[in-house]
Amino acid sequence: MRYRLEHELLLSQLETQEYSFSQVSMALHDNIGQLLSTTKLLLGMTAMGLAQPPDTLKTAEHTLAKAIADLRSLSKTLHNGWLPHFNFISHLEAEKERINARGMTQVAIISNNEELLLEPGVQIILFRVVYEALQHITKHCSAKCITIRLKGGLNLFEIEIALSDIAYPLKKNTVSSNMQRRIQLLGGTIKWQYNEINKYLIQIKIPVNNKEIA
Repeated sequence: MRYRLEHELLLSQLETQEYSFSQVSMALHDNIGQLLSTTKLLLGMTAMGLAQPPDTLKTAEHTLAKAIADLRSLSKTLHNGWLPHFNFISHLEAEKERINARGMTQVAIISNNEELLLEPGVQIILFRVVYEALQHITKHCSAKCITIRLKGGLNLFEIEIALSDIAYPLKKNTVSSNMQRRIQLLGGTIKWQYNEINKYLIQIKIPVNNKEIA
C-alpha cells in the first residue's frame, strides 16, 4: 500500500509539473517570443536604414536570432509532452556543463551507451538522485574532479560517481534517505564508499526491465 501510494503521488507530481511546463511554454511562445521577434524586426529595419551598419548592430541581430531559435526549441520541448522525451544522459550533460562553467570542479561523463533502456519516468527519478548527489558533493566536499561512469546493459543499469583531488573529504554517508527511497522505488540499490586515500564513490544499480513507473 505504501509503495502504491508513493507511486500515485509521484505520478500526480509529474502530471502537475507537465501542466506547469505547458503553461510556461505558451507564455514563452506567445509573449516573450513575440517581443523578441519584434525587437529583431526593429533591429533589421534600423540596419537597412544605415549606409554602413556597425558590427555591433549586426552582432546584436545575429545573437537575437539565435536566442529566438533557442527559445522556440525550448518552448516545443516544454509544451508537447516533455515527459515521454525526457533523456537522463542529455540532462546529465547539461548539469555537467553548468558545474564545469564555475571553474572550481570538473565533471567528466563516461558512458558505454548513448541511449538508455529505461522508461522516461525512471530516468527522471534517476536524474533527481544523481543531481542531489552532485549538489551535495560540490557543496560539502570541494572535489576538483568528478567522474561519472554509466554502464548500460540489457538487465542492469549502473552509475558510478567517483571523486578525486578532494579538499574536504566526507567521512559520513552522504546518501540521503530521499535518495535511498527513490532508488528503492526503482527496485535498485545505492551505496557509498570512502577510504583514507581521498577515494569517494557512490554506486547506483537499478534493473532495466522495471515497468512499474512509466
